Amino acid sequence: MSYQAYNGLDALPSSLRIYGASDYATMEPEPGKKEPDFTEHGVVGIDAIGDLWFVDWWFGQVETDKGIAEFIKLLGFYKPIRWWNEGGLLDKAIKPAIRQAMRLNNRYTVIEPLPSIADKSVKLMAFHARAAAGTVHFPIRRKWTEHVLEHLIKFPGGRWDDAADVCGLIGRGVDQMVEASLPLVERRPILVPFTEAWLEFNDRKTPKVRFF
Repeated sequence: MSYQAYNGLDALPSSLRIYGASDYATMEPEPGKKEPDFTEHGVVGIDAIGDLWFVDWWFGQVETDKGIAEFIKLLGFYKPIRWWNEGGLLDKAIKPAIRQAMRLNNRYTVIEPLPSIADKSVKLMAFHARAAAGTVHFPIRRKWTEHVLEHLIKFPGGRWDDAADVCGLIGRGVDQMVEASLPLVERRPILVPFTEAWLEFNDRKTPKVRFF
């Protein structure tokens, strides 16, 4: 699978529309017990030509309340247009807590649960198609990039697939994303041909001749 790399915020497109997705877990590590799953929050931007640019990610083996608190932080900073969670019993159980946290912090977005898919190969099909086309970008020298790519590379045979699940949600949500708009270019004013204003407008980018 081919993922594109970019170096720092300066390499990001000038215009992105921001979206995100989460995969929640419920437990912290405890001595003598099986290591729990990760809570994962991924933030991605879509540019004017439909490429996906991952701009931030949070992950941790934490209880649900701490995972929700980290989601709220990302919500306040990036102000995503829409956010996807995986539907199911856990989503229904924590939905009231997420809504309450958004109200208390006055930070909102549209949260849409997507149906859970048991077949892991189908779960990431749309995301893998985007990656194979060279339209998925990750930043270099980020701890979370290494974490996400490790989950993706080992999927579906790795011990953890939580980050891969988030990428799968984003891939399934692409059809609902709206591509970013480029800044308006300078528009040609309505001018009467051969008037002084018309001549000045058409001459504004003409290279000036220098005589030596």
